[in-house]
Amino acid sequence: GKHLYAAVLRSPALTNEGSGFVTILDKNNKVVSNIGGSKPEYKNGVLQPMSQAEKILLNPHDVCVDDDENLYVAQWASGKVYPYKFNRV
Repeated sequence: GKHLYAAVLRSPALTNEGSGFVTILDKNNKVVSNIGGSKPEYKNGVLQPMSQAEKILLNPHDVCVDDDENLYVAQWASGKVYPYKFNRV
């Protein structure tokens, strides 16, 4: 596909439980969006630190993409919830 999807378990440090988000990178390895995370910001071509901006996900662990480019996000230690589905818009 055109994008890489990755779960960020905790942000900005591993000691911050329940602070994850999903990051989306383009084919040039540039972050273009963060589901539940801060807006990606580049200064002089350098990506600035990112963190959880909305409490959508607790401990995202993995991301799967279906043929319609909907995302399924599995979480770890999050109250035994089923994976969340995010519909492509």
